[in-house]
Amino acid sequence: MNPHPKGYTLIEVLVAIAIFTVMVMLAGMAINQGLQQYRSLMEKGLNFWDYAQMIWIEKSFTSTTDYYVRTRSDGWFPYFRGNMDSVSYVSLAPFAGELPVVIWIIKEMDQQGKLFLVYYERPVYTKTFEDIGRDFISGNYREGQGVRILEQADSIAFSYFGYDSARRGYVWFDRYEGSRMKRLPAMVRVSYRQGDYSGKIVFNLYVNSLMKTEYNDAYQAAP
Repeated sequence: MNPHPKGYTLIEVLVAIAIFTVMVMLAGMAINQGLQQYRSLMEKGLNFWDYAQMIWIEKSFTSTTDYYVRTRSDGWFPYFRGNMDSVSYVSLAPFAGELPVVIWIIKEMDQQGKLFLVYYERPVYTKTFEDIGRDFISGNYREGQGVRILEQADSIAFSYFGYDSARRGYVWFDRYEGSRMKRLPAMVRVSYRQGDYSGKIVFNLYVNSLMKTEYNDAYQAAP
């Protein structure tokens, strides 16, 4: 019987340390790769949601309808109100429910001074031009469905491509009122800047016809 039991040699210890080091390195690489894949999936998911939002907003614009309202001074006209900070129209493609809705897309600012757009909608039912105006002035539009889009922007501005009777052609406007134009615009453009990146999103409306300007002549209502 050997009174001195055999221990590990220096070479065996070095080999064991090397194997352990390689295993730790491989485990670290696997964790880092998993985290990178997770971040990539998260980024793709967020980008997909942003993209899905834009598709949905585009559907809202393309489903804009001629919702005719009337005032004593302007007669009959399709409801549409737009300036550089907001746009409002009636669409047949609501975010929630199935009823036609009045839509407001409004530029707002967060606590850090960054800009974003908020989409609001409420069922239009048989609202008059004055009813819709009261919903906006009173803030009732905020009680409807609201969704944020185009966040973290440094600048956002709307513009509108429509027919100008005076110029007898289509031009871009910073302000567009259905009461004055008697028709809907052909396109709505959102120009924005996020840091060093500047972009433009153009939405088409497919319900235009110059024949609609004859609506007042064909359908005169009692004052």
